[in-house]
Amino acid sequence: MELTHRDYDVLKLTHTFSQLASTHLSELLFADRSHSVPDKVIGRLVRLGYLSRVGRRATGSKGGAGAFVYQLGRAGRLLLDVDGRLMPNVNNHALMIADTYLELRRAEKLGVLQLKDWSVEFPVPPSVRADLFAMVEYPQQERRSSYFLEIDLGTEQPARIREKVAGYWRAVEASTDEFFPYVVFVVKQQVRSNELTRVFRRLPEEQQEMIQVCLFSELIPRLLEL
Repeated sequence: MELTHRDYDVLKLTHTFSQLASTHLSELLFADRSHSVPDKVIGRLVRLGYLSRVGRRATGSKGGAGAFVYQLGRAGRLLLDVDGRLMPNVNNHALMIADTYLELRRAEKLGVLQLKDWSVEFPVPPSVRADLFAMVEYPQQERRSSYFLEIDLGTEQPARIREKVAGYWRAVEASTDEFFPYVVFVVKQQVRSNELTRVFRRLPEEQQEMIQVCLFSELIPRLLEL
């Protein structure tokens, strides 16, 4: 069966994030269609082996069942020439990266910003990869900014966080650009925000100026301030 352009879009976007929930795919690629269309398309791609259902995304503090999560299936990996094995479990980090990207797209639809460029797992030489890079234009403010967004689930120890910041600082020292993007740690909980803030207060002052901590629920307003 021949795939449509939208089928390819589904597969390529899923590959970009490694995993996506059905809600991501529906809003990003099927906003112009009825609610039944994405279910039919995704279901067909699963039956043909292009997509693989991983499980359900947990929702709420008690971990209730949420949207189904998908990754490339065997046929999808062959089609896009992707190496590696299927992941057996839902990757919450990948899903939150997608959540963050979706927030940017929602703000773009509202006219708050224009997303000029973006990339997942963006290399920042010599030793760091940003979870999500975003170059954003703010029409009302007549300015443009770039960000390295680090999606934090609260699982990494302070030593690992400091190591990551040190990697970004090496990138600053090696950069010849006039401006270096803000490094924004995006977190879900205020407790984690407070924890990271304490970690960053112990860093050299020049490194502190590069780093920001932002609650996911306040992402767009905070970016507007930077």
